[in-house]
Amino acid sequence: MQLQLSGSNALNKWLKADLPRLPTEQGKQAGVNKLSSNAVTISWQVHLIENRYRSVEKTLIVCEANSRFTYFIPLNRMIFTPDELAEKLKMEWQFAFVEALEESRLIGHYDIATLLLKLNDIEFTPQWIKNTDLSINGHIADAAQWVTQTLDDRHLDRLSQPLAFEISSYINAQTKSIKVNHQKQRFIPIERLFAYVQDITSPNSTSNDQSDDMSHVIPLRR
Repeated sequence: MQLQLSGSNALNKWLKADLPRLPTEQGKQAGVNKLSSNAVTISWQVHLIENRYRSVEKTLIVCEANSRFTYFIPLNRMIFTPDELAEKLKMEWQFAFVEALEESRLIGHYDIATLLLKLNDIEFTPQWIKNTDLSINGHIADAAQWVTQTLDDRHLDRLSQPLAFEISSYINAQTKSIKVNHQKQRFIPIERLFAYVQDITSPNSTSNDQSDDMSHVIPLRR
């Protein structure tokens, strides 16, 4: 299954990379393709913000295309290559997903562990692109404000990982609204991502390779 990572211009610059663009339809603007997740691809918009003006402390904001599920990765002076960051993102979305599931109490601990075992059966292959889905921009801007305001209120330079999970779990439990084919849809991100993960881990899913290797199972964080 493809893990599509759509880097914003700010992230592309920070990575010092030349990420490829998606093909552009004739008459459409380049670099602003709409993202979506399906049975063979899970798509994330990835953006970088400075915690304060010209701060060396930064935060990655990562938002899933269909559910608008959002999580954060605190950064400092460490620089990643695109491949290194892709490997980190491949794991971190599942950590954030588990934290949000536990906070939401949609399912119990045993069922969460079972779901993670099924996710472990899927081989996620990262693919970077340089693209900004404009329909996701507003959700990322709201998330960025949560980060900067929280840091300012608490007189902090950067998010701790527990604080990053706390903010993301709260955001992902709030009702979101988007327009699809001129129709307004309202949903809660963690519920929508949970439904999607159930779909891709079902026995009939084309993304499930039925691997029996349990050596890289992600443990539950407490």
